[in-house]
Amino acid sequence: MAEHVAELAGTDLTDATEHKIVVGGLQTTGRAATVQLELRQGKDSHTWAPTVYFCDPWPWAFGLLGLAGLDPFLVSIDTYEEWAELHPRNR
Repeated sequence: MAEHVAELAGTDLTDATEHKIVVGGLQTTGRAATVQLELRQGKDSHTWAPTVYFCDPWPWAFGLLGLAGLDPFLVSIDTYEEWAELHPRNR
């Protein structure tokens, strides 16, 4: 995730641990922070607290965060049509 997103989301990176990360051949510095994420639809909700790396530089127009929290769901993404669907897994 781009580092400026942390400020927009109110995430304090003052004491965050820094790591060198290589993505797509570009080395960047990621600062780790635990964040609270929530998906809601109507009265239903699902929350989880993943570690997210806020990186600088981050020249890409995408970010990935907390994907492990989506394990209870089947996720379908169509990047060409620009939509995503989540459905609870049958357990």
